[in-house]
Amino acid sequence: MSLVDGARTIVNQCLNVQDGEEVLVVNDGNDADLIDALFEVLDDRDVEATYIEYEEPENHGEEPPEKVAEAMKEADVVIAPTIKSLSHTNARKEANKAGTRVATLPTVSKEIWNSSLQADYDEVKRITEKVYDLLEDADEVRIETPSGTDLRFDVEIDTYHNDTGILHEAGAFGNLPAGEPNGYPANMEGTLVFDHFPFSPDAKKVEIRDSKVVALENKEGATTSELEKAFEDVPCSKKVAEFGFGTNPEATIIGNTLQDEKVLGTIHVALGDNCSYVPEGDDRRNPCDIHWDSVCEKPTVWFDDKKILDEGEPVFLEE
Repeated sequence: MSLVDGARTIVNQCLNVQDGEEVLVVNDGNDADLIDALFEVLDDRDVEATYIEYEEPENHGEEPPEKVAEAMKEADVVIAPTIKSLSHTNARKEANKAGTRVATLPTVSKEIWNSSLQADYDEVKRITEKVYDLLEDADEVRIETPSGTDLRFDVEIDTYHNDTGILHEAGAFGNLPAGEPNGYPANMEGTLVFDHFPFSPDAKKVEIRDSKVVALENKEGATTSELEKAFEDVPCSKKVAEFGFGTNPEATIIGNTLQDEKVLGTIHVALGDNCSYVPEGDDRRNPCDIHWDSVCEKPTVWFDDKKILDEGEPVFLEE
């Protein structure tokens, strides 16, 4: 399988780039072979394309340099196969407001490029929209996992987005590889155990009250963790930011959050910046330079009293 195949998926199926559109590719030092594949496809299409590379930020969600943010607003399409995520930045949001279609691919690798990125996005769209429709009819979500996660929260459907991978309309935004409806988990309560949380391997679980971390337990033998230090240095990272439900049937757990959070049969909970979901003027809005995702494996999930996942099995698709 060629990297060009994945690039064609991005340019042609996901973004539907048209003749005469201006495409901007931005990168903070990720694999140059992926950039070359994109430009091979763009050049074959005779699409006008610009490339900007900038220094890798310290954290996901940090703003890019001003010249990058301005260029994003001026382009018709932005493709961002970066190391650190632009998904929850003001630069991305302002570009969307200006009508730019934006696809972010933070931490994307050749493995992801040649697997879940090349899913049938019409099928991903179908599954994602089905989950969204079920969420729209629910008031509460409950989650339990074999490792000990036990959470509940209220559904505020107006905060939810469908990340289907189909980004054809002006101002559209999505994360590739795609596959999740995601939104703000209001009034979250309970325990979140870190099955897949690459940021801090020494952290075991957190207790959450009213969508905020109130206690942290580290793994046995770890007196402190990176997460504990981050909570002290960046207090806004204690706020719950997102609930997402994986809907990509081609994705598998590989230890990379970009793909892991899209796996059909998983859910994820993020901490930190929630401004992609909570509107301005809402006192729960939490601007933060951090957005960290924790993927839960083999969850049993209920929307109200309706079981949606049974230890990771998508029973909602059997109807």
